[in-house]
Amino acid sequence: MLKNTLSQSSNPYLLQHKDNPVHWQEWNEQTLQLAKDQNKCLLISIGYSACHWCHVMAHECFESEEVATLMNTYFINVKIDREERPDIDQIYMDAAQILTGRGGWPLNVFALPDGRPFYAGTYFPKDSWIKILRNIAEAYKKQPETLIKTAKRLTDSIDSIDIFDTQVSTENHSEDELLKSYKSWYQHIDFEKGGINKSPKFPMPVVWDSLLEYFVTYKDEQALKVIDLTLNQMLEGGIYDWVGGGFSRYSVDENWFAPHFEKMLYDNAQLISLYADVYKVSHNQDYKKCIEETIWFLNADLKSNHLGYYSALDADSDDEEGLFYTWTFQELKQILNGDEFKLAESFFGLEPNGNWENQRNILAQKLPLQKLADTFKISSEQATKQLSDIKTKLKIERSRRKKPGLDNKLITAHNALMVKGLIKSYQALSDETYKELAFDLMQNLIKKSITNSSSVNRLMDNATPIGFLDDYAFFIEALLYSYEISFEIRYLKIAENLVEFCYNNFFDQDQHLFYYTEKSTQLIARKIESIDNVIPSSNAVMAENLWRLGHMLYNEKYIETAKQMLQKVKPLNKKYKLYFARWHKLNIAIHKGQIDVAITGPDALENLSKIQQHYWPFCNFCGGLTENLPLLQHKVKSHLNQIFICQNKTCSNAFNNAEKSIEALRKCYR
Repeated sequence: MLKNTLSQSSNPYLLQHKDNPVHWQEWNEQTLQLAKDQNKCLLISIGYSACHWCHVMAHECFESEEVATLMNTYFINVKIDREERPDIDQIYMDAAQILTGRGGWPLNVFALPDGRPFYAGTYFPKDSWIKILRNIAEAYKKQPETLIKTAKRLTDSIDSIDIFDTQVSTENHSEDELLKSYKSWYQHIDFEKGGINKSPKFPMPVVWDSLLEYFVTYKDEQALKVIDLTLNQMLEGGIYDWVGGGFSRYSVDENWFAPHFEKMLYDNAQLISLYADVYKVSHNQDYKKCIEETIWFLNADLKSNHLGYYSALDADSDDEEGLFYTWTFQELKQILNGDEFKLAESFFGLEPNGNWENQRNILAQKLPLQKLADTFKISSEQATKQLSDIKTKLKIERSRRKKPGLDNKLITAHNALMVKGLIKSYQALSDETYKELAFDLMQNLIKKSITNSSSVNRLMDNATPIGFLDDYAFFIEALLYSYEISFEIRYLKIAENLVEFCYNNFFDQDQHLFYYTEKSTQLIARKIESIDNVIPSSNAVMAENLWRLGHMLYNEKYIETAKQMLQKVKPLNKKYKLYFARWHKLNIAIHKGQIDVAITGPDALENLSKIQQHYWPFCNFCGGLTENLPLLQHKVKSHLNQIFICQNKTCSNAFNNAEKSIEALRKCYR
C-alpha cells in the first residue's frame, strides 16, 4: 500500500504537501519503476513553494479526500519542485505549450509509465480536475493505444524543438540587421507604462540590460528613455515593496500595480544588477535608493547565516495572498498620525474600501513627489522626510505580522546571480560592504557547490541533484566578475576548469551548443536552452563567458565556440525578438570588437574602482602587479601606475591615471 512519502524530503515545496491525502512520491528511479510495475500512468505535478496558484490548487484539490481517492486509485502521483529539477520542468512545460499554447505553474502532466506525456495543463479547479482524472483513467483502461500514440507524437515534438541545423552558417549577419532587430523591439514595448506591452507584466531585466548596451554603443536615445520609463514605473508600482524593498515576481496588470506577491532571489539579484548599470549611466538617485533597499531586503529576509541566499518568500501568509504587504484603510489611520495619514492617502491613492482585493490597499505611488509637496504646500525635502517617517512606522508595524513562508533552498545558479548583483552594486555605488558580501558569497559557492571532480551541485548544501547548465554558466560569469574587481587569478583558473567540465559533459559537437543536462542524465529528452525567459538563456550566458574568458586567456577555441553558438541560434532571432536579448550582447561585442583594459601598478585596484563607476559594455578588465595573463605581458612595473586600453589585441600607449583612461575609453563607444 502506497503512502505519501514527502515527509522524508528536505525540499520546502515538497514538504508543503507532506500532509496531503494524495500518495505523493518523489521523482526517482524507484517511483518510475513503480509506475511500470503497476501499469499506472504518472500524474506529475510541478510547482514551487512561493507560487500562489500552486497553493490554491493544493487547497482545492490535493487536500480533498474525494480527489485523493481518485488520484491514488488510478495514478502514481509525483511532486516536483521546478527550481530543484528545472530539467524535468522544461520537458513537461514544452509538452504543455505544445498541447495548449500556454504554460505556467502549477504544471500538471499525465504521462505513460515510462514518463512520456500525453496530456498537460496548469491550474484546474476541483470539479474540472475530478472530470479530467476520471476521463484519463477511463481512456487508459479502454483505449491505451490512443494515449500511447499521442505520447509518441508529443515526445517527438519535444525532441525536435531543440534540433538545430548541424551546419554552422558562415553567413555574417550585418550590423544593420542587428540595429533593425533592436528597433523592432519597440513595437513590443509599452511606451506609457514601460515594460513589455502585455499582461501579466514581468520585469524581464535581460531585455533592458541588452537595450542599455545597445544605447551606450549606438546612441539611440529612445532606448534609454524606455529603460528609464520601465525602471521608474516599476519603482512606483505595487510590484516594488515600498516599505521593505525588493520586487515581486510580476504584476498581474499592465500598470505594475497588483503583483502576485512572491519575491524570488533570481529576480532581485538580476534587478540590482540592472539598476546598478543604469545608475552608472543616469546617476538617478531613485535607482541608488532602490539598490540599497533591495540589498537590505535580501540580507534581512533571504540571507542564511553561514552560506548564501535562500530562494524565495511566499506570496501568502495566513493562507491569504499579499496579507503581509497590504493594509486596510483603518489600519493605516491607527498607525499614522493625522498629517501622515493624509499624505499617505494622497501619495498612494488609498481608498476606504481598498484599492485592491478584500478591502486592502496596495502601497503603489499615485502622485509624483513634487506634486505631493505642492498639494500639501510643503517642500519636496519635507515631503521626502515625512514619507521616510511613514515608512519607518509601517516597517515596524509590519515586522509584528506573520511573515510569508521562506523557501530555504540555496540554489547555486541564483546565488551566482547574486554575486554579480552585489559586484555591480559595489561598482556603481562604491560601497565596500557590497564587495565584501560578494566575496563572502563567492567563497561559499566555491567551497560548497564545487565537487572534487570540478562538477557543480544544484544546491549549495546538498550533493543532489547535480548541477545544470545555468548553475555552471552563472557561476562562471560570477567568477569573471569576481576577478574583475580583485585581479585574483584563482577566479579565472576556477572558471577555466568549469568551462572544460562543460565541454566534456554538456557540449554537443554537432549542434555547437550546450545541453541543459549532463550526458549521464536519463530523461525522455535532453534539452538545449537557447531562449531567454525571466532568467537569461544558459547557452547565451555560456557563449558570452567563452567570449570574455577567451579574450582574457587568448584561447581561440573559446572565442570560436562563442561565435559558432551565436551563428547557430541566429535563425531564432526573428521569431523570439526580445527573448533573444542576451545573444544580442555578444553580437554587439563581435561587431564592435572586444575591449580589454589592463591596469597595473601599486594603485591598480584604486584606478580600477574609479573606472568601473562608469558603464563599459563588452569590456574586460585585468591587471595587478603580476604578468599572469597574456595581455599583461611587458605591462607591469611594480612602481609605476599604467592603464592600457586594447582592442583586437592592439593596445594604446599607457595612461598614468584613471581620469585620462576614462576619457579615452569613452572614445571607443562613439
